[in-house]
Amino acid sequence: MVIKMNTITYSDIEQFNYWWNVSGSWVEEPNRRRGGESGVLIHKDKVGQVFYVKRQEKHIYRSLFFPFGQLTIKRENFAYQAFKKIGITTPELVYCGVSGDRAILVTKELKGFISFEQWLDQSNDSDANEIALFAVLRSIANVLSKMHKHRSQHNCVYPKHIFINLNDVQQGKENIEIALLDLEKSRKRFTAKQATLHDLPQIRRHTSLTMNEWRYFVQQYEIACDAFFPSLYI
Repeated sequence: MVIKMNTITYSDIEQFNYWWNVSGSWVEEPNRRRGGESGVLIHKDKVGQVFYVKRQEKHIYRSLFFPFGQLTIKRENFAYQAFKKIGITTPELVYCGVSGDRAILVTKELKGFISFEQWLDQSNDSDANEIALFAVLRSIANVLSKMHKHRSQHNCVYPKHIFINLNDVQQGKENIEIALLDLEKSRKRFTAKQATLHDLPQIRRHTSLTMNEWRYFVQQYEIACDAFFPSLYI
């Protein structure tokens, strides 16, 4: 359950206490939900590395497998491991630990990436950006198709949770990296179709994609997963 750091040697409890007490500024203020408290702060160490520290206390979820509840961070940690196995980029997981009803999950900053939400806000209507948008949509479709083929449902596929690294796309070379964040609510579904029909409409609801852009995205997704989803065009 504990992922050891490369730079500091601790006993498990010392390492847990270190991350529980690190200083930083809140990017997600502690809030009460799921019967407990959860918050995320950003911490910069002495050499300038940036970490995101999610701290939770009595923050649980319930399911058929865990009717009496399990700490939410345990599910998120499992998702990080599962996504890594199937080749989906996520922030590097530095540490995950549990002590009683407290839990911590620490990830490294995604250098060179920007959220899809922020990128859309910064883009204009030029032909170059339109070309870039279609390239980004194609790359997102490919990544989500890979995730859904393994029956994994993200559950919060909002533009702020999809991060992109354009690399050389602006120079006409398509080398786009896609990373997925906030895996706290991800879970397995019985079929890939269930995951698809839950996740993809979230993107449409939370972006201002035109109908033409949305249809292109769905088409690229269908090509990637070799399936047809007529309800997504409505």
